[in-house]
Amino acid sequence: MSKQTNRLGKGLSALIGQRQPLAMTGATTIQPENPTSATAGAVDPPTNQRMIDVSRITPNPHQPRKAFDDASLAELADSIRANGVIQPILVRPKPGGAYELVAGERRLRAAILADLKAIPAIVRDISDQESIELAIVENIQREDLGPLERAAAYEQYIQLFNCPVDHLARRLGESRANITNYLRLLKLPGEIRDAIQRGDLGMGQARAIAGMIDPRQQLALAQLAIRRNLSVRQVEAYAKDDSFAKTQRETSPQPQKRQSSNVEHSLSRVIGLPVRVVLGKKKNSGRVIIEFNSLDEFDRISERLAGSAHLD
Repeated sequence: MSKQTNRLGKGLSALIGQRQPLAMTGATTIQPENPTSATAGAVDPPTNQRMIDVSRITPNPHQPRKAFDDASLAELADSIRANGVIQPILVRPKPGGAYELVAGERRLRAAILADLKAIPAIVRDISDQESIELAIVENIQREDLGPLERAAAYEQYIQLFNCPVDHLARRLGESRANITNYLRLLKLPGEIRDAIQRGDLGMGQARAIAGMIDPRQQLALAQLAIRRNLSVRQVEAYAKDDSFAKTQRETSPQPQKRQSSNVEHSLSRVIGLPVRVVLGKKKNSGRVIIEFNSLDEFDRISERLAGSAHLD
């Protein structure tokens, strides 16, 4: 188990080896997967590397990366047309002669975009758990994952395998604190997560905001950080500033007060005169105050409330 942990911590190259990958220069020079001669598409036994038809490769269902930039894929496809696929993808065998992608989805997509019929691949018997681990490692090493995608990948792993954060940290060669910081992002209000997704807030800013307890204070600081383009250190300072939190508590209306304001507005529209709702100290108590400035206004109140009393 410890050997596997160390291997994953060092990355994909430690798993698939450092051997020179099989290059492919274009669709017209593809070697068959099961060659009939020793010189045509020979498989490298130590790495089990071969050319595989792209139609036989299915995506990794646990791929943590959800968004692929079209312009970047087009550039990679142009490079593949000119130079071939320099680094093989990693796949695992599936029933019926099919293969499931473990790592290298961006290269696979670009190869398909470049109209290649086959791609160099390393075949390994890999468990579901290792497949997810390697997909996460590959994206982390290439910095392809956004903060929320990375956080979601960590959460998916923990839930699928019912393991603690410490176990995931050891498997990926990361610190427990780093993984925990990412997981906290998933608990932020939706508006803040949207800002992270758009790139309006970076990981450092979001991490500082996630350290706050009150969602209203989190949202207020996120809006302030975006509006003033605050640095990570500035956001951290605000998050630790008791006076900022106190200001937000004082300026943010309490749920009961917001509800009272809505009721006052509705009653005022029905009666046609200003109405105030004053909450009492005891639970579910209070007063409704209707203001009038003339006998005519009082008569109007009486009529609206289906009464017949009048003041002389």
